[in-house]
This record gives sequence, C-alpha cells and structure tokens, in this order.
Amino acid sequence: MFVHDSGPADGPAIVFLHGNGASGLMWQAHMERLVDYHCLAPDLPGFGRSNDREWVTLAETAKEIGTLIRSRVAGGRAHVVGLSLGSATALTLLGQTPDLVDHAVIDGAGVLPTPGLVFMKAGLRLLQPFLHTNFVIKTIARAMKLPDRGYEEFRRGMLAMSRSSFTRSFLQALSLRQPPGLESFARPVLFVAGEKELSGVLQSNAMLARTVPSAECQVAPGMGHGWLAEAPDLHVEMVRAWVCDESLPAQLAGCGA
Repeated sequence: MFVHDSGPADGPAIVFLHGNGASGLMWQAHMERLVDYHCLAPDLPGFGRSNDREWVTLAETAKEIGTLIRSRVAGGRAHVVGLSLGSATALTLLGQTPDLVDHAVIDGAGVLPTPGLVFMKAGLRLLQPFLHTNFVIKTIARAMKLPDRGYEEFRRGMLAMSRSSFTRSFLQALSLRQPPGLESFARPVLFVAGEKELSGVLQSNAMLARTVPSAECQVAPGMGHGWLAEAPDLHVEMVRAWVCDESLPAQLAGCGA
C-alpha cells in the first residue's frame, strides 16, 4: 500500500483510514495540524495510489494495517482513526489484533443489518461500469450527504479508484457485524457520526458504546455522513482531544442527548 506520511517518525503515531471512493489525502487537514504526531494515511487497496491492487476483504486489509503499524510505528502501537470504510477496517483490526491499537475513533460505520441490502447489492453491481461518470459520482456524493466543499476531492478519489474494489469493499462494509473479541477491547474507543447519518449507524454506535468497556458515543449535530469535509476543524480537534484523553469539543453531543 502507498502511505502518506508526516510528522516525527519517533513520535506517537496516528493511522488514518479513509472512506470508500477516497484516498489517504482526505486526511490532509489532520496531518497538517497534528504536527506532533507521526501520521500515516494509507491508500487502501484499490484506491488512490494503491489502485493497481484489488481490494480483497476487510480482514485482509486490516491485516495489512497491522503490518504497517508493526513495521513503521515506534513502539508498535498506534492510535487509529477511520471514516466509513476506514472505520469498518479499524473495527476489524480491533478484533484481530487489539494489542496494536491505543485509542480509536470509529466514524460512520455500523454493525447492524442494513435494510434493503439485497437491492443495494444488485444496484451497485449494475452501477459498477458507470462509477467513473460524473452523474454517478454526484449521485453517490448526495447519498452520502457530502458537503459541496468536499466534492472535488471526492470526485478525484472516485476517478482514481478501481471500480471493482469500490463495489466489493462497499458491500463488505455494509455487511460488517460486530467482530469477535470487540467486547473485551480495553483501550478507549470513540464511536461518532453525523446526526443525519443512517439510523442503523447511529443505533450501532450507541450499542457498541455500551458493549466496549472504555467507549463513548457522540454525534455531530446537523451533519451527515461526510461531516469531516463539512467541519474539518471540529473533526481535527475531536481527534486531538480523544487521543490526548482530553474533553471532547463542546459542539459534539452525547448519543443520549
């Protein structure tokens, strides 16, 4: 995998895992501001500068992230921050190799059954040949409630990706269920999503926050799935606060609020 890298190699590390149709470049604002951290943002298989490789499974990708942490992170343990597909990968990593993860931020991924998944699968397979067209890219961006300011970067990522990898990884993320062993993960995990996220994701976050011993659930009021692009400053401050064991930004609201 190609890895975007910044910060001191001997500093505390954060591994950023991007969403579907994007690349590690979606974390540029975080990498520019979290200068005291060794930031690693891989282009996952099939995406960005790793588009010469096909996505296989969530488990295989999580295994590669584990290898990345072992080989390039001082001390062999990193904070892990994911969005959407990246969060599904991060959850899989927590179940596979919990010893590699310090703090985790799981943004916009759920483990509850998705209503209409059979129809979604059929629709995605029909769309696959057209995934690089502007019409389909705009349609997906609207479905994700991606703000206008994040569209151009999303479009570039979609054009760079492997269409088959997009479809395969998207369906696998939607089919994700709670990984075995997650209930015994002892490090802090933040489950977060935009308030306008799919109800299944919001319900999943609340459930997982009750399941994982040191977990917390938060929402970003008034925002959707792509709220990182809508409020990058808030997202960066949330990540910084979480990995530093500090109070989260006041703009966020607890899931019970």
